[in-house]
Amino acid sequence: MHSSGEETVHTGPYGDLPILIFSQDPQKPSGTVAPPGLDLEESAEWNQMQEDLKKLSTRSRRLIFRGIGHDIPVEKADLLNKEVIVFIRQIRNEVPQPTDYGSTKTE
Repeated sequence: MHSSGEETVHTGPYGDLPILIFSQDPQKPSGTVAPPGLDLEESAEWNQMQEDLKKLSTRSRRLIFRGIGHDIPVEKADLLNKEVIVFIRQIRNEVPQPTDYGSTKTE
């Protein structure tokens, strides 16, 4: 998993291609902070790699799901679905573009 993360971070740049990064909560307590295959000592590095993904595009944003571990699609399907729909509508210029590119938001 670590090498896959490193490969992703070192791709690009992608110019102004819209990127929306969904991340687990780096503060989630007791043993579930790190994604499968990473120990807790590596979780800070994992979080930084997630943050570094924003550098791939001038139109990137990161959303951290508060209190949620690695299984975001199961644990927060409603919020994930809402964010993806808005993201697609922004790409299609059906709704206003975000004004917070480069940001990290926790919900």
